[in-house]
Amino acid sequence: MFRNFLLAWGAAVLALAPVAVEAAAVSPMIVDVKPMGRGSVARVELTNPGQSEFPVEVQMFRGVISEAGELELTPADDQFLLFPAQRVVPARSQQVFRVQYIGEPELAASEIYYMQIRQLPVEKKPGESQVQVVVNFNVLVNVIPDDTVPAPAIESVRPVIRDDVAGIEVRLSNRGTRYFTAANLPWQISGTAEDGTPVDLKLAPEVMAKLIGVGVVAPGRARIFFIPTEKALVEGTIQAKIAS
Repeated sequence: MFRNFLLAWGAAVLALAPVAVEAAAVSPMIVDVKPMGRGSVARVELTNPGQSEFPVEVQMFRGVISEAGELELTPADDQFLLFPAQRVVPARSQQVFRVQYIGEPELAASEIYYMQIRQLPVEKKPGESQVQVVVNFNVLVNVIPDDTVPAPAIESVRPVIRDDVAGIEVRLSNRGTRYFTAANLPWQISGTAEDGTPVDLKLAPEVMAKLIGVGVVAPGRARIFFIPTEKALVEGTIQAKIAS
């Protein structure tokens, strides 16, 4: 098994090789596919804006996200067709990868997978000791059956202090059959501060994205999110609402 942190869609590592002036990019970072038919195929594009070519390899993983936001990955290449699985991407070019779900067609709920695109270190001549940033991209691939719907539900809210920052800890579950992203929902938080003053926060999706990241919640699972508040709130007075 492989463990990553969900907050990082792409992870960078260092290798002894010349540094790339411009970093590679992948789009889109989230794709939805159907369990069967024409909708079971998606395209992901990798852009190499630099002046040097580099090799990449692609692999599929099943993803399980813990309540704390840790991502556990297990190989799932047998559930997908990938083309190409390996490629040398020329300088200043784009490479399109095609991913097709071929797993169980009759699903009761959506399932989460990750398409991992790994940039491989390039062997260099002896004496070259500059640093190259080698990037891994995790593209979220959701397999979504028809007639599935998300059902966000706030299970608990409590005041906490993290790194000297006052806020609340919200446990948010998904009682539905389709994944959702908590950052795409508008939130409203209210309560009484410890100094007796009222606090009323309306947090738009673009604000939530900065606070919690993407916030993927799979069907039948839950996530715990920390949301900073203007002041420390009194337990028992806090209310958190989201619009589904």
